[in-house]
Amino acid sequence: MLLRVMLVLNIILLAVFAVALVMSWPFGDLLSHRLAVKYGPSLDVAQAVTAMRLLAALGVASAFAIHPIFDSLLRIVATVQAGDPFVDANATLLSRIGWAMLVLQCLDLVLGGLQRWIAVLKLDSTSWSPSLGGWIAVVMIFVLARVFRIGARMRDDLATTV
Repeated sequence: MLLRVMLVLNIILLAVFAVALVMSWPFGDLLSHRLAVKYGPSLDVAQAVTAMRLLAALGVASAFAIHPIFDSLLRIVATVQAGDPFVDANATLLSRIGWAMLVLQCLDLVLGGLQRWIAVLKLDSTSWSPSLGGWIAVVMIFVLARVFRIGARMRDDLATTV
């Protein structure tokens, strides 16, 4: 149930980021005016709007990268509930999760660069630091995918031997 809720929330966030990105053009003048009022004449408003658009685009890309993670986890959980999780298909699904996590980690590095630019512009923002745990998780998921694949083959070999 939680995975389904997370999948739906991810789709909603994708839509929110996409709408924000698209609407930043027709409402660009209003956005520029609000930024100029808040930060004063020293702000390069055009660069600030571009940075905000890039953040929204990053949100869209992240949501696209997250979708296969939840989708694959739902499929893996279904095999666990069916009592047969050690199948080759789950190894493929774990690899899919690994690639999606790798994309997320790369997007996180892009976010770090974008956050530096936002700091140079002196806009309000949160801090950023690289996620070592995320990179470790990527490697771990690919290793688990390999273990699942070998385990599934060993189980199939055993089934044909007995």
